[in-house]
Amino acid sequence: MELLAILLIIGAAYWLETVLYRKYAFHKLDYRCYFSTEEAWEGDEITLVEEVVNAKLLPLPWLKAELTTSRWLEFAGSQSLITGETRFVPSFFMMKSHHKVVRSWKVKCLKRGVFHLDKVILISSDLFGRVSLSRPAEPHACVTVLPRPADLELGFQKVHSYSGPVVIRRHLLPDPFLIAGVREYTRRESMNRIHWLATARTGRLMVHNNEYSADQTLTVLLNVQSRENEISNNLDPWKIEAAIHACAGFLDDTLRSGIPVNLMVNTSLTGERSCIATGSSWGSQHIHETLRILAQLPLYSTEHFPIFLSGFCRKITSSDLVLITPYVNEDILSYALMQQEQGIRVKIILISRTLLEEASTCPLEIYLYWGEENE
Repeated sequence: MELLAILLIIGAAYWLETVLYRKYAFHKLDYRCYFSTEEAWEGDEITLVEEVVNAKLLPLPWLKAELTTSRWLEFAGSQSLITGETRFVPSFFMMKSHHKVVRSWKVKCLKRGVFHLDKVILISSDLFGRVSLSRPAEPHACVTVLPRPADLELGFQKVHSYSGPVVIRRHLLPDPFLIAGVREYTRRESMNRIHWLATARTGRLMVHNNEYSADQTLTVLLNVQSRENEISNNLDPWKIEAAIHACAGFLDDTLRSGIPVNLMVNTSLTGERSCIATGSSWGSQHIHETLRILAQLPLYSTEHFPIFLSGFCRKITSSDLVLITPYVNEDILSYALMQQEQGIRVKIILISRTLLEEASTCPLEIYLYWGEENE
């Protein structure tokens, strides 16, 4: 009889424990997570903070938070699972009565973009692990990762009609009409820049040192169409990412020199069939806003690039034009030549390792660039 009574008490306690956890496991349980910053650069390490508060008497011996985010946010020390473009990160807690836990994750930003914690699921159990309970939590973590600017003095190959590609290590935006002095010849300058009087005086080859003019302005045309016959989905996304880094390099360069710059892209941030044009301005705020636009660029075009050039970009009033594109064809080269004939200094940045025959003989400044793997 006593044994039966003990078994009944144990059974009642077991049943009561199950009922309590089913009803009150998530009662007065608060969970929130956030990034330590709203903006970062590619390659930066930031912090994701999780805060869990159990404000009741009932302890939670086992609590798991399943975080769903982008694969391009790398969590240090976690056994995360990557599926496609998604990363799943588990986070485990043991919550005592009236207890608060704060956990920090080191997160590396691998790629430009706007990243959220897409979903957080809280999973708990009772003391014996017999009951599995879950509920969603509202994530409020978001970070904008800005593209890291390419170094304009490294990684570019200038194309000469007869000598082929030549690696350059100099500034890509000089003003040939403003001379700031002379410097020693480095074998990379053209012969018409040699200062013969300074050469005769010093006994060494000397060249004109160009600087920036006060009225110099720049327009950067960015093509997010990776191939000529591409319709919707981007077939070579790595080319667009390299083009965005090159574009960020030119924007960053104008920040140091104070040149007004206008960015024009054949895509839209709203999903509508429109194109991006920032307008010409200068200063850190303008460049920062433009870099934010680059961080959000989708990998598809809203308009065929030659049509974009002949329509949206037909009238360019800048003194300099940089055209960044993963491919060139006769329409693109014709547009560049037309702008050059109107007195605009034109440079084409081609995201490729090879040059088409029609471009190799074209009287334009053309540079090959294919991203950080070449730098």
